[in-house]
Amino acid sequence: MFKEKNVTKFISKTLLLFATVTILVSCGNQKPQSQYVEEKVTKDNLYSLAQKIADENKMSREDIQLLTGAVNRLGLNADSIVGKSIGQLIAMQEEFIRQQEFKQMTSILAKAEIIANHTIKYVGLKPLDTLGNSYDYLIFDITNNSAKSIKELTGQFRFLDANGTIIKAYPIELSKIMTAPSELKSKETRRFVYPFFHDKNNQRDEIVRNTKGLQVVWFPTVMEYTDKTKISSIVEQNN
Repeated sequence: MFKEKNVTKFISKTLLLFATVTILVSCGNQKPQSQYVEEKVTKDNLYSLAQKIADENKMSREDIQLLTGAVNRLGLNADSIVGKSIGQLIAMQEEFIRQQEFKQMTSILAKAEIIANHTIKYVGLKPLDTLGNSYDYLIFDITNNSAKSIKELTGQFRFLDANGTIIKAYPIELSKIMTAPSELKSKETRRFVYPFFHDKNNQRDEIVRNTKGLQVVWFPTVMEYTDKTKISSIVEQNN
């Protein structure tokens, strides 16, 4: 009997504590509510609305930033904000940021998957001057770490100086130089040579060709398999 009473008291105290914490968290999550959230925007009241909201001093910092962001983003097109309430503009900006975060998440995870499914090794740059034309040949090895054949791999080789500043970025589209077979099979390693025109009057071209010790970073963007599966880390920007 004694034990049962103790258990009952413990459960009662636990439930009371839980209820108290829930109430405190709930109260803490409530944003200060401005009386102007339902106010509609016109072409002539933006400044006065800003003054009223500032004088009232009730709108949360987050909502202020969302409202400011919405007007900065949409304000050049008056029709995008006129007739909308302050609350609508805050909600629109919040949803815009949410969608941008989804895109950023997709990009980061896509890039991670691309990196996990291939290994690339920069071998070197071979200059060639012939018949009045100059070329820089980038030489690199690619290993397909996936279980499928790779049809396309795009990205950039970025040459950086000692401070991490990009000197030059060379765009790579593997399908343009992948001779028969036009696929990189699972677990296969193949060497590729990618030609680029060299402009002797271009300081960046000259630095890449003649400077030793530059850091070379591979920045992949798209991987496509022969089964038409395509993984892209490219983020499409929307206004």
